[in-house]
Amino acid sequence: MQPAAMNPRLRFLHTSPDAPPLDVYVDDAPAATRLEYGQLSAYVSFSPERHRLRVLPAGIVFPESELIDLHLQKLEPGLDYTLALVGERKDLQVAPLEDTASDPGPEHAQVRVLHASPDAPALDVGIKGGPRLFLQVPLSEVTAYRQVPAGTVDIEFRRAGHAKVVTTLPGYTLVGGHLYTLVV
Repeated sequence: MQPAAMNPRLRFLHTSPDAPPLDVYVDDAPAATRLEYGQLSAYVSFSPERHRLRVLPAGIVFPESELIDLHLQKLEPGLDYTLALVGERKDLQVAPLEDTASDPGPEHAQVRVLHASPDAPALDVGIKGGPRLFLQVPLSEVTAYRQVPAGTVDIEFRRAGHAKVVTTLPGYTLVGGHLYTLVV
């Protein structure tokens, strides 16, 4: 058996705006309980083989109440993952994010975007006065990490293919050597 330090780790992110607090089970054991909207659980270590993932409204154990029931593919030893629960309650999906990435060095940060807004179209994301970093990011998709210079920036979100800014994340500091996931 592999040592626990080499086992993959999972954590869970609740992004469904109309879903209640959620309980997440892996192989019928609780992995995250009463996960509130916008909340990110702690990492939990698992063996690398396939696992069954079930998501239910918090405190409910009836199989007919399951919002998600699926089998996770084999997890890679030594990697960390976030499983984002995205979409509306009736169409809840899992968006898997691999959290392990190379160190960008002290002068740069690694940035990626997860589109988790069920009522928003595909998005373009960029830095004000600079290039667009990500184009046509659809719902439930996560981009690859992109290396950007460290510093304080205004991050702009646009409807894909349009020039008008929908919203801005002003004065956001990207610290060199860090990884960032922007959840829309």
